[in-house]
Amino acid sequence: MDLNELNKISETVNKYNAKLLPVIKDQHRDDILKVYDQGFREYGENRLSEIIEHKEFLQNCNLHFIAPLQSRKIKEIMKNCKSIHTVSRIKEIELINQNFNGHKTFIQINIDDDPNKSGIKTNQIDNFINEFENYNFFPNGIMCIPSIETNPAESFQAMNKINERLLRNYSQYDGELSMGMSNDYKIALDYGATIVRVGSKIFT
Repeated sequence: MDLNELNKISETVNKYNAKLLPVIKDQHRDDILKVYDQGFREYGENRLSEIIEHKEFLQNCNLHFIAPLQSRKIKEIMKNCKSIHTVSRIKEIELINQNFNGHKTFIQINIDDDPNKSGIKTNQIDNFINEFENYNFFPNGIMCIPSIETNPAESFQAMNKINERLLRNYSQYDGELSMGMSNDYKIALDYGATIVRVGSKIFT
């Protein structure tokens, strides 16, 4: 746990008017509380079991679910999280709509067409986002995890272009851009990230 590194990352992110989302998967309670004591009230979560455990000691916090969704767990995830970053199937939209209560939602895009990554393909974006016209909520933004085989700058630039196009075409779209992790968050910020998800660089 490196509080100096946390503060350096936070300063960098703040310069871009973006949000730092500490990812607390597999982290010890004491280390999470050190981050909490620095004033952080929003966290990235990967597992429902950990979310329930963390909520016992994280007071007045906004938890973001950033892992692939399982349909049978969506209702419980929505009870415990205020944001979901990984929407990529029509079934998920239906289940979120049934349990929606002001949540923030992000469409996960498989920006590099990587068979090992979740998310919709770039050529499916318009058809997918148009599905939301049938429901009571609209996505706030888009999210990606670049392939390890590609240059992240190219992936983030492509995401930025998609985000700008969606902003032009959909008045109800907020333009949130969730991208960038421990090894590439600075690059993501240069390409317009509004949320960066950083775990290992903080908890080392």
